[in-house]
Amino acid sequence: MVTKTFICDICKLSVGETELCTVDVSVTYPQDRYNKLLSCKKDICKECLKKKGIITERTGERVKDEQTAVTNQKTFEQKFTDFLEDLGVAFTE
Repeated sequence: MVTKTFICDICKLSVGETELCTVDVSVTYPQDRYNKLLSCKKDICKECLKKKGIITERTGERVKDEQTAVTNQKTFEQKFTDFLEDLGVAFTE
């Protein structure tokens, strides 16, 4: 028997496979979005995303899911630096 363990990269707790979301951040040239200079993927549990204000539950209704996507986009843009700090990335001048 094979047992897989799924760990959140933020809280380090073991969660079910369906409880993880992948956050992918990449840096690209403006002229060439497909040539990544840097890429970082992290598995983050739904509970940690919820703490940051990101909605992870789907309603099954297209209109509500589209409204959720708009809300998540605004929230993610506001919380982007917080996510990077949680992942150990800090920008200094």
